[in-house]
Amino acid sequence: MNRTIRGMSILGAAGTLLITLMGALVTKTGSEDGCGNTWPFCHGEIFPSYHTLELWIEYSHRIVSALVGLIVVAASVGAWLLYRKNFTVKFLAFNSVFFIIFQGLLGAAAVVWGQSDAALALHFGFSLLSFASVLLLTVVLFQMDRQGRSQSSKASFVSRPMKYGMWGLAVYTYVVVYTGAYVRHTGSSLGCADWPLCGSKWIPDLFSQGGIQLTHRLFAGLLFLFAVWLWWAVRKKYPHRKDLNKGARWSLILTVLQVLTGGAIVLTKLELMVALGHATLVCLFFSAVCYLCLQVGPPWKDHRDPSLLQGRKSDPLTP
Repeated sequence: MNRTIRGMSILGAAGTLLITLMGALVTKTGSEDGCGNTWPFCHGEIFPSYHTLELWIEYSHRIVSALVGLIVVAASVGAWLLYRKNFTVKFLAFNSVFFIIFQGLLGAAAVVWGQSDAALALHFGFSLLSFASVLLLTVVLFQMDRQGRSQSSKASFVSRPMKYGMWGLAVYTYVVVYTGAYVRHTGSSLGCADWPLCGSKWIPDLFSQGGIQLTHRLFAGLLFLFAVWLWWAVRKKYPHRKDLNKGARWSLILTVLQVLTGGAIVLTKLELMVALGHATLVCLFFSAVCYLCLQVGPPWKDHRDPSLLQGRKSDPLTP
């Protein structure tokens, strides 16, 4: 049973990443209206009577999303029933189901009723939360199987300021992701034809396409600096925590790669594979930061956990 649930969670994580990238492909190829304004079928037909590239890009995204959704729900329910006394597992299982369903409904609303660019940009963010939830659920299930309990029980040895730093980085990453999605939905990807500078502009005007693009670049630049700080702080203060050092190192590597691919998008004039690579790196980076948050536990929980001092197991996300 344990092996089956873990296997399904792996499929769910891989599938959630796939549908996130397929959603990005829909947007980048302008296939949002490939199935008209009907949902879940194309132009009201289960088997479309005519075929276009845009139709099948959009329709395949819907079909794969439905299949992955079933896998995620099955894996999450199984994990909940198997570890019903573990708050972390139940928390991640609930989030996995909630976000996979919510992003589907959000996509359906965009098709049937249409939405503003600001609202559409939220869709990628919720897809990101969906992927991170399923991936972290998979990580926790493997940790519990390997050691009998999650490695994140070591979170009591991390200072509260460091916890706030990691959780703050996760929140800020989400903000940066939103600005990137807003760039795409407003057609501002080439608002600045140069990189890393934007002509003679240093301060964005916030209204033009160039200003929208430059704002995202500034936010992304700060994200890179935060990732460097996190890597340095973890190495200096917690050299014995291999899990935190691994997470911080991968966060830095992925940040560098996504900055470079972001610049490559502009320099290659929106090359599709480069753009999809950038979206993949964003998903992985956000998940790496969320992994760190999972390992240290919430900052509002006292880092000197009495249950740990007494030798008992502790669930890092238990209020």
